[in-house]
Amino acid sequence: MLRGLVAHRARLLLSGVAVVAGVAFIAGTLIFSATLDRSFDRAFDDLGRGTDVIVRTDRAFEPGLGERASERPVPAPVLAAVRKVPGVEKAHGVVTGFAAVVDRHGRIAGSEPQTGVAWDGDPDLSLPRLTSGAPPTAPDEIAVDVTTAKDAGYRVGDRVTVALAAGTRTFRLTGLFEVGDSALSDQLSMTAFAPDAAPRLLSDHPGTYARIVVHADDGVTQEQLKDAVAAALPPGVEAITGEQAVDEQAEPVSDVLKAIRTFLLMFAVIAMFVGSFIIFNTFAMLVSGRVRELALLRAVGASRAQVTRSVLGEASGVGLVGSTLGLLAGVGVAAGLARVLGVLLGGEDLPFGTLVVPSSAVIASYAVGTLVTLTAAFVPARRAARTPPVAALREGTATPRPLRGRLLSGGGALAVGGALAGAGLAGSGNSGLTLVGAGAMTLFIGVVVASPALSGPAIRLLGWPLFCGGTTPHTPWKSLCARFGGTAGRMGGRNALRDPRRTAATASALTIGLALIAAVSVLVQSMASSVDRQLDAGLTADYQITGRSQLTPVTAEAAGAVAKVDGVRAAIPIRTARFRLDGSVESAAAGTPGELLGHFRLPLQQGTPSAHGDDLLVGHSVAAARSWKVGTAIAGQYQDGTKRTFRIAGIFADHPSVTPSAPSMIIDWAGYRAHDPDAPIDRIEVDATGVGRAALEKALSPWPNLELKDRAQVKADAAGSIDLFLKLVLGLLVLSVLVAALGIVNTLALAVTERTREIGMLRALGMQRRQLRRMIRYEAVVVSLFGAALGVGTGVVLGIVLQRAMAAGDGGMEVLAIPYGRLAVCVAAAAVIGVAAAVWPAHRAARLNVLRAIATE
Repeated sequence: MLRGLVAHRARLLLSGVAVVAGVAFIAGTLIFSATLDRSFDRAFDDLGRGTDVIVRTDRAFEPGLGERASERPVPAPVLAAVRKVPGVEKAHGVVTGFAAVVDRHGRIAGSEPQTGVAWDGDPDLSLPRLTSGAPPTAPDEIAVDVTTAKDAGYRVGDRVTVALAAGTRTFRLTGLFEVGDSALSDQLSMTAFAPDAAPRLLSDHPGTYARIVVHADDGVTQEQLKDAVAAALPPGVEAITGEQAVDEQAEPVSDVLKAIRTFLLMFAVIAMFVGSFIIFNTFAMLVSGRVRELALLRAVGASRAQVTRSVLGEASGVGLVGSTLGLLAGVGVAAGLARVLGVLLGGEDLPFGTLVVPSSAVIASYAVGTLVTLTAAFVPARRAARTPPVAALREGTATPRPLRGRLLSGGGALAVGGALAGAGLAGSGNSGLTLVGAGAMTLFIGVVVASPALSGPAIRLLGWPLFCGGTTPHTPWKSLCARFGGTAGRMGGRNALRDPRRTAATASALTIGLALIAAVSVLVQSMASSVDRQLDAGLTADYQITGRSQLTPVTAEAAGAVAKVDGVRAAIPIRTARFRLDGSVESAAAGTPGELLGHFRLPLQQGTPSAHGDDLLVGHSVAAARSWKVGTAIAGQYQDGTKRTFRIAGIFADHPSVTPSAPSMIIDWAGYRAHDPDAPIDRIEVDATGVGRAALEKALSPWPNLELKDRAQVKADAAGSIDLFLKLVLGLLVLSVLVAALGIVNTLALAVTERTREIGMLRALGMQRRQLRRMIRYEAVVVSLFGAALGVGTGVVLGIVLQRAMAAGDGGMEVLAIPYGRLAVCVAAAAVIGVAAAVWPAHRAARLNVLRAIATE
């Protein structure tokens, strides 16, 4: 085994590279995830440092990640009561709100979220640490974090414009500070105001606090202090430990990080799966090229088990070396992922910090790399063990095995896959989608299994310009083909036909990668076309006013200012109401029910639009899914903990696939605001006739944190989000295509070694080096085009099947759109890959010594 590794090290090199590529992405994903986990853990530790107990108003449920949840303020007398509790060393009322620094060009500077706080220099209760200047003490003074000040180009002493929820104001910058010690601190944008001025500037309820943070005396645990503080609190106010508060903040972030890790690992597994074809092909070719050597070992006494172990030993050597190098390369992949994702998410660096290599990355690298290599080499190893000793006396190569079994198996899988997909399309709901998914996977397997039987006809068709000049009488077509391919072209095409199994295995890696790219392209293009149609039909407003990010607040004052512009018929704030129904948290639009129904063109089917108090209007699709009718009563709870029985007052006709921006539930704002008076506004929908954009922008000038979008911009934003997703997915799938290109290089290099004597004979008979290089290039191009045609064709079929299933399942993807241009680029790229992959093997073949090549056995 050891001598085999040394003797065939050049042949095994590219298989090792395939292992390195797959393992590097797996290790890089785990390192990337572990580093992000550690960065956020440190950030949340920063947030909880010195805070042993937090006092806040009761909440029935927590907001989700990225939601602008409102918090009922804590009355000021509670702070005085908390300070008197035994075990409390310090207690501080937190005043916070929206505040964003505006740069000299009128743009919002810094990262999201943009937060305003009251300055507190106590290191036990406050994150900011002054680095230069002085803290703000006067009403017109502020301090800003170092990163935001640098981004805006401000220095201590400058006049700074700050956007507040109520509009913009100008302050003098007195100091700069850092926020915590973690890598996440560079991602926070914070503005600190003088303690006396902050409540008036940041809060709608002066004389109250967002929460109270408490620091314990020495020797008092968080649980002990929580119990003592809770006993002194009035109804509606609760105390939680600092650890519990950190866990609540970390949970949604942790869920997102897990989703990112799963998403990236999926592509790593695809790359490793593609690499397994290369490993299989490599060992299959090595075994077929060593028939006489293996037979001679059997003849001198080697058992089948020994031959199997020797080949598997070589595979384990490749797996171990590839896993080690892949683990090392994974460190670079992790750093690259952080950079790429940062660019895709708006050009900002992720809070990455120092790389962390977890034990899971090491274990997974060696386990996956070695096991995949051994699994891929198992069949060639068993085939080697079955080599009879008499084969040592034979000349030539083994007789190719028939492809009837492959054709029957592949045809059967295609038939089963088609039946499953058809049954899924005829069905509905999750069961239908499951059947379609199973059918698509079975179809894919059938194509891969049957590909050796398909390779002959497909290559003859794709390589027609190479074959058409060979045997027919002289015709203009033959003359053209001869000039195009010539003898070298015909030989290259026939080389691709020699071993259909090898050709199919070589092309399969490319087939898988391009099939996934084609399927994703069809789905995403269909999604984009469907969304475009939905927005054309469903946009009910002439303009939308939104925050510049999901966390930027939209104020009712801005709606009032826009409503006063001449020509504006209505400026409707779309508020998000959140409450619990039947144990699950639901969202609804809070406003005037009749106005919202008219604005979103939602005709009432049953009941009345006059919903008051705890009444709800719901869409027909929601009512049908939950068996609700007019008059149905549902037990529920508001955000403030108040329990109520909600009643269905009316059911309206909703079409989520036609009007995606329309709400599925509506509740009266007049009744809801008693429980959540600070419910956030998602956007302002503006109905206007003959109103110029300039007039609306002038009305919004006090709020630079808001964006005005017309219909075209709303559509462009939706298209941009879809395009970003497509770029991310295709960028990750390109890795599998690059691994497939290595497979073509590897196969051609091994083929050159196998045909050493044949190449020597061709050179002796007069073939020029240039012709030899062309022959190998033609073979690579034909194999690549076969893989591309099979992959793109399969991917388009799978994409169409999945699109139809989603359209039938009311998934909002009713338009089928096939990106012909992108698919043509994929096929052309496959031809380029073939040419590039043939460079080194062709160069190596052309440099062979003729006499030594002829003498090779």
